[in-house]
Amino acid sequence: MSLPSQHHLSRQAGFTLLEILVVLILLGIIVSVAMLSIGGSRKEQLEHSMQRLQQVIRMAHEEAVLNQYELALKFKPHAYEFQTLKKDKWQTISQPPFMRRRELDDVFRIKLLQDGISVSLEKEDSGRILLFSSGEMTPFELYMSISGTDQRMRLQGDAFGKLTLEDASG
Repeated sequence: MSLPSQHHLSRQAGFTLLEILVVLILLGIIVSVAMLSIGGSRKEQLEHSMQRLQQVIRMAHEEAVLNQYELALKFKPHAYEFQTLKKDKWQTISQPPFMRRRELDDVFRIKLLQDGISVSLEKEDSGRILLFSSGEMTPFELYMSISGTDQRMRLQGDAFGKLTLEDASG
């Protein structure tokens, strides 16, 4: 059995520049497709979360009118919950089930404006939208965005309870 020549071994020992470039291009394409699909699903999650919030506010508003009691929707940095006023103090409620507290994914950012002014979601005594038994509600603009992107949705409510949802991406 003869040993391979030294020239033959050196040709098989490594990859050519062309082979390395082809592999890098293929990896780049795979990573790009993966990033687009992840970004797309986050956008869909954002849209779904805002549509759900719009419907939940509508149902809670109707509940307040039908049962003649006042409600508040309290926003926190990554959550929202419904509250009712009992003995001069806002207390969280979870019934009916659609009013239970909702946690949002950490990549979502909430910004609440009332009268055009940004409201703190950190303070216990702010960040509330009031839903009155008379059918009125606190006018507001709520922006929810995906951290690190320009994907943003806007939910606006007027004093008469009309809700408008739109894409506010920049």
